[in-house]
Amino acid sequence: MKAVLFDVYQTLLSGRRVERPDGPLREVITRFGLELDPDQSPSERLREEFRRDHARSEHSHPEVDIRDCWRRIFPSLSDPDAFALAAEQAVHPVLPMQGAREAIRRLHDRGCRLGIVSNAQAYTTPLLKEHLGPEWSLFEPSICAFSYRFGFAKPNPGLFRAAIEPLLSTGIPPEEILMIGDSPTNDIVPAQSLGIRTHLFRDWSDFRRDYDL
Repeated sequence: MKAVLFDVYQTLLSGRRVERPDGPLREVITRFGLELDPDQSPSERLREEFRRDHARSEHSHPEVDIRDCWRRIFPSLSDPDAFALAAEQAVHPVLPMQGAREAIRRLHDRGCRLGIVSNAQAYTTPLLKEHLGPEWSLFEPSICAFSYRFGFAKPNPGLFRAAIEPLLSTGIPPEEILMIGDSPTNDIVPAQSLGIRTHLFRDWSDFRRDYDL
């Protein structure tokens, strides 16, 4: 294989959303000097904005830019990037998946070009930088497709097309590209529809054994 594409959540980063997000979200809202009616649920307000954006979208599997949603909820928000990151860290803390950095380094050392296809937001990049450390620099921006940039999400195959186009243009065929992800629906089926090889992720020790890394 000449290129490897990764999912992010539950593949490169692990974590689970908190069961009751409103308390942590209210702490972030207060920290940023913002106000929300105490009778309103911040998580429900956010979901309302999601529904509005999805209803306006012409795409299958529409995606939002969560920064725009927060700006509509808090018109005085001056730093939506910082707020969105803080809110995400409060309700969905993540850690690097054990063994991910080693696998990334070994694939790079084998000459594989590395990219990402993920349902993700702008805050995903700083989280990857933080948790992958120097290995993050081994990914090529031109073959990283994050859903918030396109307005649609996996399993829409358009996200995979965006990532592989720079590879195809340099003569790398789909059968020389491997997609690694934990979801049969979001990762495996749409990638295979484009002729991309796939690996259903369980953990990195299994992957390294299967691919002799």
